[in-house]
Amino acid sequence: MALRVIFAGGGSAGHIEPALAVAEALQDRDPKISCEFLGVLGGLESLLIPKRGYRIHYIPKASFPRKLSHKMILFPFLLLQAILKSRAIIKRADLVIGFGGYVSTPAYLAAWSQKVPIMIHEANAKPGLANRLGRRFAKVSAVNFKGVAEQWPGSVLTGMPIRQSLNNLAELADKSSFRELNCQSWGFDPNRPVVAVFGGSLGSTHINSVIEEFLAKYQDRYKEVQIIHALGINNELPKATSSYLPQPYFHDMASIYASADLLITRSGAVTCSELASLGKYSILIPLPHGNGEQFDNAAALVAQGSAMMVANDDFSSQWLDQNLSKALINAANYQPKSIGSNSKSAMKIAELAQALLKERPE
Repeated sequence: MALRVIFAGGGSAGHIEPALAVAEALQDRDPKISCEFLGVLGGLESLLIPKRGYRIHYIPKASFPRKLSHKMILFPFLLLQAILKSRAIIKRADLVIGFGGYVSTPAYLAAWSQKVPIMIHEANAKPGLANRLGRRFAKVSAVNFKGVAEQWPGSVLTGMPIRQSLNNLAELADKSSFRELNCQSWGFDPNRPVVAVFGGSLGSTHINSVIEEFLAKYQDRYKEVQIIHALGINNELPKATSSYLPQPYFHDMASIYASADLLITRSGAVTCSELASLGKYSILIPLPHGNGEQFDNAAALVAQGSAMMVANDDFSSQWLDQNLSKALINAANYQPKSIGSNSKSAMKIAELAQALLKERPE
């Protein structure tokens, strides 16, 4: 009978993409392993996971409210529904691997209640609520940051699992031809600077409005600069021009990283790990919500000289006008010390998962 592994991590690409990278690595090692996913209908996972050919099971959404509201009263009931649904899906699974986020909490509790082994991966410099809970039940805790490994005795420092297409990009010998092909497909001149802007998997209203205002006020000063911009899958796209290409979502991140001279983005753990692995310079705008993990993620790249950081409230069209030229110069002069440091992370996590699967009784 085929071994069955359930992956839990939804809501944002920061949870979904590492899970997909590990599933891919696990099936590369053993094609007979069945990799399935938990998610929420309408979440980003319902778009990305089926697109990559994996089965997804849907559970009710039970995310803990960040602000005091009537939703706090409903949360325990929604969580119970999500746990019960997860129990039915996880029953007879051989392993649950969680990556944090609202999908992981009911998965951890459902797996623990049925004695299904649990493994977690913590991507951020500051662990989130779901994985702080999951660690209590997990047989293996894999982490991305050395500081978290020091806080969590017994955890395994694996780095961040990144998608195979980015591993291939890190090893690509002729990146200039790849960039030229991408620029031509976008209608861009490969001899002019390219700036890629994306505000997280669902887009960012604030970043989008800053770019809109910047183009309206200052584009004449930056006639050489070409901008490709992912606004979010649910947002209306503005009109494209010869130097501005709006997109709902960047499905092919390898093309974006290969072709952009500078990236302007949030500082989620996955994005920061990809930037570091591929040796790209960026302007980082930490999300002002959560437990401050995006600030810590960005600070790590600033410390190594590969990024500028600006607070969300300070990021404006005027700030961008004052700093874009400097950022482009920094990007042109940036020499990464090492590239591809996370290229084997998915395989490391897959090895740990296989070791747990071997411990399961026949």
